[in-house]
Amino acid sequence: MSINLDDPELLKSRDLGGMLKALSSFPEACRAAIEEAERLPLENMIGKSFDEVVILGIGGSAIGGDLIKDWVEDECAKPIYVHRGYGLPRFVDERTLVFAVSYSGNTEETLSALKEAVKHGCSTVALTSGGFMEGLSFNFGIPCLKLQTGLKPRASLPNQFFGLAKLFERLGLIKEVWGEVDEALALIKEMRVELSPATPTELNMAKKIAISLKGKIPFIYGCRLLKSVAYRIKTQLNENSKIVSGSGFFPEAFHNVVVSSEGPPELLNQISYVLLIDPRESQTVLRKIEFFKQLFKANLCDIIEIEARGGGRLARMLSTIYVGDYASAYL
Repeated sequence: MSINLDDPELLKSRDLGGMLKALSSFPEACRAAIEEAERLPLENMIGKSFDEVVILGIGGSAIGGDLIKDWVEDECAKPIYVHRGYGLPRFVDERTLVFAVSYSGNTEETLSALKEAVKHGCSTVALTSGGFMEGLSFNFGIPCLKLQTGLKPRASLPNQFFGLAKLFERLGLIKEVWGEVDEALALIKEMRVELSPATPTELNMAKKIAISLKGKIPFIYGCRLLKSVAYRIKTQLNENSKIVSGSGFFPEAFHNVVVSSEGPPELLNQISYVLLIDPRESQTVLRKIEFFKQLFKANLCDIIEIEARGGGRLARMLSTIYVGDYASAYL
């Protein structure tokens, strides 16, 4: 059943998970997270040297780590790992910096890994809105960054991501990124008007995407900078839109997914490929994406393109996420 996406009151009544409300305050939530992380006492950790960074999380509490890794991997001299699951990788030791992220504070897998991190003598910081993790942090004597309460984990991305970003900076892992942050949040403020429920469908990219995806199985693909963005949009479609969706990344998809274009037409015409385009990607990759697009168009698949906006890496990532998040809330 289709609904009128230009009826703001109807959209508000259907926004049971509060995603549209969270998106409307996205830039402000980002700034608040930065300020909160600035105030967190870290006296015993600042100035220490680390061999690697491990971010613990699962589900909506892990995506901030994925995105941080993609954003700063060309600048951060230390390897960054995102660990989803129980326990810890064997390489973790007292020279490992660990961030344990659980929005609810009750995620079984992450609590298990947090206990292991403390046992291994890791420098550890918790990020949570409360729950058992807050209590464990107090008992273990480790810093705990309190996240805004009352959200779904998937709506807490600004708190997680920008909390982590500020902690990375304070602990010497990254520097001189705040110009990028200012650009990205200024762009999101512009896009908030463009994508809001009050903006009619003919002028609203997110609403158009939602309409195009109705009744389809979307597969989201992004290149290097946008690979975790693709996964974020996939999971938002799963959770907000309650639909089956998949994701992948280029150039990997050129070596396997292209062969599926030979599949049964009756299956292919149920698929929509959502291609996340970074204009600053190499011309070689962009040419291959164009080939990918034309190949699947010729084989009855719908193609939707979302082009990243902005100059900096962070602006290009967040602008694409923002479109995808809004589209998933409208679908």
